[in-house]
Amino acid sequence: MMSRPVTDLFHRHRQGAAFWGALALVGLAVVMGSFAPTSGGTSSSHRLSLLSLPTGSTATSARAIAPAAANTPALSLGVTATPHTICAYGIATCAAGAASARVTLTANAGGQGVVAWPNVQVAFVVETTLYDGVYDPTAGDPGTDPCAGGGGMPCEESNGVPFFVSHAQQIANAIATANPHSQVSFAMVDYFATCNLDDCDGSEYHVDIQNFVPSGYFGSEVQATFQSTVLGGGYVYSDSDFSDNILHSSVITAMYGTIIGSGLTWSNNTHHVIVWMGSSAPRDPSYIENYCASASDYASFNTGSACLSATCEPSYIFAAGVSPNCEGWVRSQDGNQTHSIAGLSKTAQQCTGSIGGVCTVDAIDLWATPTDPLSKGWPVRSGYGPGSLVVQKNVDHILLAGCDIAAATGGTWDGPSFFTCPDGQSGSLQYVAHGPSTTPNLGNPTLFNAFRQVGFGPVIETQVAAGTGKPIFTYVPFGNIVLSQNLQATAACTRNGLTLHTCQTQPAILHSGATTYLGWNWSSNKTSNVMYLGDSWTASFNVVATGPPFATVPVDACITVACRAGGSSSVNGIYTWASYVPYSNNTVVTVSFPLAQLVVQYTPPPGIPPLSPPAPPPVPPGIPIVTATPVAVGQPIGIGNQVGVGNVSLQATAAGFLGAGFIRVSMKNRPIAMKIAAKTGRQTSRFEKESARAADGGVGRFE
Repeated sequence: MMSRPVTDLFHRHRQGAAFWGALALVGLAVVMGSFAPTSGGTSSSHRLSLLSLPTGSTATSARAIAPAAANTPALSLGVTATPHTICAYGIATCAAGAASARVTLTANAGGQGVVAWPNVQVAFVVETTLYDGVYDPTAGDPGTDPCAGGGGMPCEESNGVPFFVSHAQQIANAIATANPHSQVSFAMVDYFATCNLDDCDGSEYHVDIQNFVPSGYFGSEVQATFQSTVLGGGYVYSDSDFSDNILHSSVITAMYGTIIGSGLTWSNNTHHVIVWMGSSAPRDPSYIENYCASASDYASFNTGSACLSATCEPSYIFAAGVSPNCEGWVRSQDGNQTHSIAGLSKTAQQCTGSIGGVCTVDAIDLWATPTDPLSKGWPVRSGYGPGSLVVQKNVDHILLAGCDIAAATGGTWDGPSFFTCPDGQSGSLQYVAHGPSTTPNLGNPTLFNAFRQVGFGPVIETQVAAGTGKPIFTYVPFGNIVLSQNLQATAACTRNGLTLHTCQTQPAILHSGATTYLGWNWSSNKTSNVMYLGDSWTASFNVVATGPPFATVPVDACITVACRAGGSSSVNGIYTWASYVPYSNNTVVTVSFPLAQLVVQYTPPPGIPPLSPPAPPPVPPGIPIVTATPVAVGQPIGIGNQVGVGNVSLQATAAGFLGAGFIRVSMKNRPIAMKIAAKTGRQTSRFEKESARAADGGVGRFE
């Protein structure tokens, strides 16, 4: 093992303008330009452990609550109906040409955060490659490490694993003490093998502590399981040597199994945190390792592409499921956004069921040869050696992988003090020599501090709405607007830009009297029925109009001022609402959705006569009726005395008939003309005239 003064000299060169430092910076600049992280993270100055989240889906379980923020978190509600004009009776024969409208409800979780402290479960994922501190010198395979020949220990082998084993209890106590408001419990997983550029005699995923135990029991559990069974009661992993993988590992498989909880007892009423410790890169195209620059046995007989680590993590069969082939690290390799460890931390049920809706990953890259480009553990070969571009690229890939996963999940990163992540998190670890294999150096103050300051996620995480004993969201139709028989209902829930897989996509069909309405929860999983800051919900379905008024009408039953002004109100005491428990208190809040309106146009449905008014009566003819010539009566009129026909007014008679019932009188035969004397004075008969003439001596006089 090289002496500390020589190593310190190399380290001082990093901060000056010497050749090694300049060369390292050039390599770092090239690689960092190609492998920027996918999202921002939390700077080292923000390594706080406050998390504003509840411990249960109904916000009624016991928890410590800080004073509420000035503005209580709230849901922003919206409702729209398209098209704006539809035909009545669910048929499309009116001018609008639309038989139904599609109503869309939206709810977005907004407001300000409130500081709170949930219960937290921490799963340690501990890597056991030889440079992590478990090298077995008795295996007789020192590779080409300049320090390991002759039975010595490898150059810059970290004492990370021995330190963790011997100080597990203090580490757990320190994390619990740094988070006094939370109940913190711990579990553990270990791994290292890849079966690629190694002899495949290690473990890809091994659960040491299945049940999350309180901090007071963690140290003894680590010694009783991990140290006793994996390290044989000491600090050495049997047969760990240079025929094993040293630059890359099965970390993707180990992280996948941990996230999905294979062999672990994650609980939904806690926040889930994973603390990874190691010094290798994942099998991912963004973090390729060149083994020909290393002391591995495989460097001596491989050249070209055969020296490169695999870029595809093979599928692995867990007790709780099967991982996809070629699972990515922070980016998917097959286009499926969930097929990466970063994506899985936001979409796996164990993470969406976690308080906060994500699994936070804190990464600690140990200071060892694989993470130090100037370590003497990089053998000097043609084109290779400490500080060479290939070595620098290997180191950068390992360190950037740790930075990226922490940034993508809202966790913290720590590593060698000379390195800073692209998001600004700076390493704080100093190198501590391992010492003899069976009696290693068990002190490492900066590593202890890195464990103590692991983060539990963003400084403030906010629960906005927790479910109650009834649906969080309802839609209640109003008036003659009713749910269509062709409902075509859909719903979607979005968290951190990804679809929530437990989203209730189909509504419950509910009834209140004669009213049929819809109800939804945020999640079909009761324990996950909680919306957090940034969550978004939307639901759509079809409605029809079954009758008048044929005008602008309310679409939803609602009770805001605008709703009342628009003619809407509650129906049987229910209305379109969001009903939930906000984090600021334990009181159920029920808020009305706003008003949406439709224009309903009239269309007579089949079989129903038009609703048109009766026609007005005809206008009667004028009175009196003028006749061109007198009309004689075609039949005799009985009268007491002989009356001249000329004294009977036919016009008046006709007018009387018309006035009584507008009876039309017609004559079948033409009237017979009669010769009527129309003289003035007293009228006499011919007999009287002849009598008068006889008196004068005429003929025909009676005596």
